[in-house]
Amino acid sequence: MNLHSRRWLLAPLRQLRTRRLMAQHGPTLPYGTAWALITLASAPDEADLVRAWATENPDGLAGVHYDHWHTLSETEQTRRKQWLHRYRHSPIRLLYLDTGLIKSTGLHVVDWGPSSDR
Repeated sequence: MNLHSRRWLLAPLRQLRTRRLMAQHGPTLPYGTAWALITLASAPDEADLVRAWATENPDGLAGVHYDHWHTLSETEQTRRKQWLHRYRHSPIRLLYLDTGLIKSTGLHVVDWGPSSDR
């Protein structure tokens, strides 16, 4: 099966995983970034596609950056603490992507910073 056909057939599954990652991570993860992360996690050989997308849609300094817990609402802090208690890592960290790969593709990713009680 050629690459174009494979992308077309797997697009609904990738879209489902993208939306799931956005729901798990919270409102600070835009669709494009979530799609790029899911693409890198499911098909690392498509890094050139992600790199081209990131070049066309610059979002800031490339790499993984962390948000600040003290700026989050109490509800969001509680949700994240429950998630971390259950899974031990943020949804983005659970993709097990190399930060060097993320940076080399030009993605700007805002992951969960450390909580104030750790």
